[in-house]
Amino acid sequence: MSNQPAYLRIPSENEAPYFRNRSCAEAVIGVVIEAQKQDWMQLHGFVVLPEALELVATPVKQGVSGLVAHIQSETIPLLAILLPNAGLIWEKRFMHIPLTTQRALDARLAMLLLAPVATGIVDMAASYPYSSANPRYSATVTTYTGFDAADTLEVAVPVQAHDLSFST
Repeated sequence: MSNQPAYLRIPSENEAPYFRNRSCAEAVIGVVIEAQKQDWMQLHGFVVLPEALELVATPVKQGVSGLVAHIQSETIPLLAILLPNAGLIWEKRFMHIPLTTQRALDARLAMLLLAPVATGIVDMAASYPYSSANPRYSATVTTYTGFDAADTLEVAVPVQAHDLSFST
């Protein structure tokens, strides 16, 4: 298992809008925050959309699949009570993209946090109540510091002039 950050998208069954309900969204957020407290992951950002949980995290105890299984197993009992007519609640498949550079992590985190704006749910990311962009959750995320310093900064490569003239 590598301690590398990853983007995860864990959709609800058939992308049903189960998490549109405040209680359901808060239940998912509670499990995600608790998973960080129990050192299952370092959480760098999250958003609970009506049809999916998206997060950027670095798995700690197990790999990505183990982390997803933990989140699903901890949320299912809560969501089964809140959604008695739901089927499986979570889709069997999830999306996982390893983030290998600081630039990739920053870009994916920005896209994740802007998802409620992009889908027209809110006008400003910080006003979406189920996201780490919201000020009430700002203390729940950590900054990833594992990339090399050369990757975290834009490095300008000096252009060298080459003399192509021939001396005679």
